[in-house]
Amino acid sequence: MAPCRITRGINWTNVIFFAFMLLMTLTALPWYALHYGISRTEWLLFWILVIATGFSITVGYHRLFAHRSFEANRFVTFLALLFGAAAFEQSALMWASQHRDHHRYVDTENDPYNIKKGFWYAHIKWMLFWQQETDYTNVKDLSANPLIMHQHKYYGVWAIGTGILLPVIIGALTGHLLGAFLVGVVGRLTFVHHSTFSINSICHTFGRATYDINATAKDHWLVALITNGEGYHNFHHKFPGDYRNGVRWYQWDPSKWLISVLSCFGLTGKLYRTAPYRILEAKAAAERQQVEQELAHRKHPEIAHLLDGLQKRYADLKTALYEWEKWEREYRMAVSKKSSDYIRSVRQQLKEKRRQFGSARREWILFVNTHPLIPSAARV
Repeated sequence: MAPCRITRGINWTNVIFFAFMLLMTLTALPWYALHYGISRTEWLLFWILVIATGFSITVGYHRLFAHRSFEANRFVTFLALLFGAAAFEQSALMWASQHRDHHRYVDTENDPYNIKKGFWYAHIKWMLFWQQETDYTNVKDLSANPLIMHQHKYYGVWAIGTGILLPVIIGALTGHLLGAFLVGVVGRLTFVHHSTFSINSICHTFGRATYDINATAKDHWLVALITNGEGYHNFHHKFPGDYRNGVRWYQWDPSKWLISVLSCFGLTGKLYRTAPYRILEAKAAAERQQVEQELAHRKHPEIAHLLDGLQKRYADLKTALYEWEKWEREYRMAVSKKSSDYIRSVRQQLKEKRRQFGSARREWILFVNTHPLIPSAARV
């Protein structure tokens, strides 16, 4: 499977398009707002299209097509393709191909939006001053879908029809033609584009490495807020097949919630979730690495003793996690055999192993967060 070829060269179509959108957003849109105001109809059109196109990228292009983290019926697939095209971020086939290359070759020359080439390269320059020759051999699964291929072949018709003509027609019918164009097309596209692009730039530069401290991908709550949950990027790069990005209950991830709600109605299915013990294992490993990294350059007579204590508590945590995982597997086997007495026995053991892990986890957190030699930067 070959990566897409990336060569220097100005992409004039993209340069003209993005320059026009940004210029109109910074000049014509403020002028219109000052002279005429933005009506409720125009705001409603803006937010409906932001939501529809935003979810089509995060739920459709990203989690459904690029990562196949769940399955969707034809209706959901069609809506994702329709409003995904309206986002003007290329066809689903091209988007998914480039994104799969990003994960496979992350931070290397073959990464289409390699952060090692700079913040602005990852944000937008890769689309303006570099030519991408996409190799579609990595999306053969998507190429077998006639609907995806139709959108790819006639992408211009899908994009212009839904992304420009539809809002303009709605604006004309409601007496807000110019406002619909400036607010519903220009302003909306600029907002959706740069919020999406911020995942490649901001989330590979700023934030917290919660699950893999060696990855450039970071978790950034503000980016998650403006991208329907895509900002938990460190988790995503560690577990790209998971349909969730914000895995904690309090993390803002409406894309995850939408996929889950759709599954209740049979519109989506086979939602892939990483096992909780795999997630906790990665989190603990990252925490341990972070502490050891912070202590590596410190000189103190108690450092060796501290590292011994850290190793002991980490070993206890790993053992508890292993026991939990072992009894989780045992429970699944018991359920498959449908032996009620055995199920009750195993369930009790599983409950106890979870309790023991919780105790080991609390002891680990207490040790890391309260030891005077561990700097605040490494605390959990």
